[in-house]
Amino acid sequence: MRFIAATVLIVVAGPAAAQLPAEMMTCVAIPRDADRLACFDAAVAKVSPQARATADARAVETARINAAEAAAATAVAKTKADADAVAKAEAFGGEAVAARGKDRFAPPEGQLQEIETGVTEVLTNASGLGVFLLENGQLWRQVDTSSRPNVRVGDRVTVTRAPLGGYRLNFVKQKRWVLVKRVR
Repeated sequence: MRFIAATVLIVVAGPAAAQLPAEMMTCVAIPRDADRLACFDAAVAKVSPQARATADARAVETARINAAEAAAATAVAKTKADADAVAKAEAFGGEAVAARGKDRFAPPEGQLQEIETGVTEVLTNASGLGVFLLENGQLWRQVDTSSRPNVRVGDRVTVTRAPLGGYRLNFVKQKRWVLVKRVR
């Protein structure tokens, strides 16, 4: 029974293969499935207007999907970059808190060199030195004995790495700075 079915298939397929366009015959030899399917789609679209319309609609949908995937990939990359920047800003100066007693003089590789933020609270410790609470939640204490500058809530400051592993709190309006140490 199987032999008869195979024989009928060969007999019927022989003349049908002779009627196929030459483009379709070249498609048969393509090894990759996706490339072979694309070749057949192109060959059928040349023969049939209905197939051509379907191929055009599929091309429009594929372009829309590719654009959506590209936009999603861009959004994911931007979100990751934003998260990395926030994580670096939150960690700025924290290595001194976490690594007391280690080599503090070499700045860590790939770390931020400065952050800019605002002052939310200005305190004075028992020694008369300034303690500054910043908008990002960090708390910095003045370590040098210079007079505390006249700082107000909302003033913009930058915290930069100083030579020998310390930090400087730069007061943007006053063009002054004091040496500070991160408390938290």
